Amino acid sequence: MGIGGIASDVKNARDSPLYVLVREGDSSLWFVIEDGREQQQHQQEEESEKAKIGSDDDIIFRRLGLPKLSYQRFPRSLLVINSKLYMIGGSKSSDRPCRPLREGEIQFLQTEPAREYEYLDFQERTLRWRRQYFGKYHPGCQHLASSKDGLIYGFGPQSYIMNPSRRPRNVVATEPLPRMIGEYAHAPQPLAISNNKIYAYGRAGILPHYLFSYDIEEKRWECLCKHFWGEWATGVVLSGDSYLIAFGSRHPIKGDMERPGLWVFDINRRQWLDEPIEGLDEALPVIPDWVHDEVGYVYVYYLPCLFQVGKDRFALIWEESGNESYKLHCHKFTLQAPASADQPFVARQLSNQVKILNGGNNKILGCTVALETEQGREV
Repeated sequence: MGIGGIASDVKNARDSPLYVLVREGDSSLWFVIEDGREQQQHQQEEESEKAKIGSDDDIIFRRLGLPKLSYQRFPRSLLVINSKLYMIGGSKSSDRPCRPLREGEIQFLQTEPAREYEYLDFQERTLRWRRQYFGKYHPGCQHLASSKDGLIYGFGPQSYIMNPSRRPRNVVATEPLPRMIGEYAHAPQPLAISNNKIYAYGRAGILPHYLFSYDIEEKRWECLCKHFWGEWATGVVLSGDSYLIAFGSRHPIKGDMERPGLWVFDINRRQWLDEPIEGLDEALPVIPDWVHDEVGYVYVYYLPCLFQVGKDRFALIWEESGNESYKLHCHKFTLQAPASADQPFVARQLSNQVKILNGGNNKILGCTVALETEQGREV
């Protein structure tokens, strides 16, 4: 989630790490996806030809041994800002299992809304989770973090701004966001954030959506597009708020479920491009047929999330679940802007890697890119 230009492949700076939380049965697994190009450079003398064509070593999955909580956590959002990892919203399991109604029935852990968020600081020598309570908790909100000022924006039935650096009386400081305007002013679903604006869409059940932008400085919403379709994951904003790119479950205008992919919204022209980004056939999942059915208007498949990990470098994270194995995918690529408005964006794949886990009850609970504010970089 960030700002960047388009097209060139910069090899000097390291990609920002990506953090992924995966549920595995009754426990959780933490992974960090790191840039392996430094390691790859050490192999260039012996494998120069391999270095020329690129390698899956660009992507390294590393298991994190983070401290365990005394309860199972199902966060609504996962964020990393200035080396601090946040789990916000969602629910947690109680310490005691529910009593079975009848003898021999399976016991399930009771879940309850999370009335606080958990965080830890990677810069501390001994990692430990801390909890911070909300004055008014918002378990159903999804969150985006601003790399400009370190604020966290929560979107849901009661949208708000959270300042993690201010904790008066041991309760995190929040202030409400203005409500969306227009006919479909429902709880906003976040799409992307830039230094200046936040992009979100309002859902109205099975009806088409409205696309909005929120001006961070002027603190007001603006409707950019009416009547588009699909379920959407978080994406990126490019070229100074010129393009919004995100994964959608179907064609945004035609509503064709056979066309899931990375779609581009031209912010200046206020319209969706007619074709998805080309060159990512091997980097996108085949969404199972059963996913096209909505259960209570809740999409039951974790849609691929797009992140900007470096200057002109992007990463896509998604999962592939089967009975015998579970695969966590990460693909990195660059983008080539179209020469004219009628042509699609084209991706050039840099590398891909798959982390295979045991099959069963596995699911992505959250993923995010590490952000730094200007103040954080100075420290």
